[in-house]
Amino acid sequence: MYNLETIIDENIANALSDLADSYREKGKPTMAKKLYLKALKLREILSTTNQEYYQPLIAETLNSLAIVSKEGNRYDLAVEYHLASIFMIDELFNITPTKDFIYMLAQSYNDIANIYRRDYKYEKAEFFYNESLKSYKKLPKEDYDKSEMKLLNIYNHLSVICNAQDKFQETKDAYIEVLEIYKRLINEESDSYRDELATVLFELASLYFKHNQQNRAGEVYLWTLEILLSLSQKEPKRHREMLADTLHHLAQIYTSQLEYSNALSAYRESLKYYIALAEDNPTKYSPSIAIIFKDLASFYKKQNKMELAQYFHLKVVDSYMELAHYNESIYSLKLVSSIIDGVAKYKQHTLSLYQAEIILKNYRGEDEELVLSEKIETLREERNYVY
Repeated sequence: MYNLETIIDENIANALSDLADSYREKGKPTMAKKLYLKALKLREILSTTNQEYYQPLIAETLNSLAIVSKEGNRYDLAVEYHLASIFMIDELFNITPTKDFIYMLAQSYNDIANIYRRDYKYEKAEFFYNESLKSYKKLPKEDYDKSEMKLLNIYNHLSVICNAQDKFQETKDAYIEVLEIYKRLINEESDSYRDELATVLFELASLYFKHNQQNRAGEVYLWTLEILLSLSQKEPKRHREMLADTLHHLAQIYTSQLEYSNALSAYRESLKYYIALAEDNPTKYSPSIAIIFKDLASFYKKQNKMELAQYFHLKVVDSYMELAHYNESIYSLKLVSSIIDGVAKYKQHTLSLYQAEIILKNYRGEDEELVLSEKIETLREERNYVY
């Protein structure tokens, strides 16, 4: 039985906390923080009379203080408040394991991870996201499944930060977990989440592609393509860029596997989408067209079809020549490189190297200029060219 003084203090603490919530909602974090601190002090005193009842309230207040600290750009302080809350809730959970405590732990770990992620401290972010996942896994299956949107958010963040750290296995595992959740969310009657599913599949395929797992990449790109083609029937323009990229990667995979017929078909389809995209935004998508021309030149060279190889290489040169008019600093050196490739790989005359040297004069002393100039010199020596 509480005495009157305890009841009064509890009402004051609740009123202070409610008022702090109101100030925080109004965008006044400084005033909110002062009130939360007063509520915290009272609840800490009250906890000496009933820890089981007041300590969860103290943990909630600490989390509220963490939120207002973040709003005031005091991220280090926010982490301290969250950790203090976690320590308290973890002790309570060990005594009385309840779902409410699990949710509080999971959310606090997630909040800390978000702070570190936004500060590009990916290792720490990864650790706390995994701690959040460990907390969710303590839930009964029914409640765990109901948390799928929060889990989806965590796994999406993990896929990004693990990929940024070049952690192949961890990135792949995160993508697989995301796919498992989408598998439960998607049904045949609705297109909801299919856009997101296609994006995740594309990212997973690109991960395999980056790490030279061509067979796995090809399988997942084909799955991506199937979904994208289905979605594009309703919204043709919306998915063109991902369709173009998917087909381009498939073409590269087919080429490496010597499946030239499939590769050529994929290159043509990819080029079709890129050309359509370039009509609306030439500066953004014309470079992709140039890359496909470059791939096609190499594609035909592998088959010893030199006339077609030379044709597409000249298309590369023309593309970079035009792009250099839009952005000389980015594309001039790519133009020089493609001119050098013409002589080195496609039997073009060394006279074209003069054009490359004229362009390089604008980049004297730069690392890339030195490399390209050395290539030109080597080519001339190999061809026994006389000035």
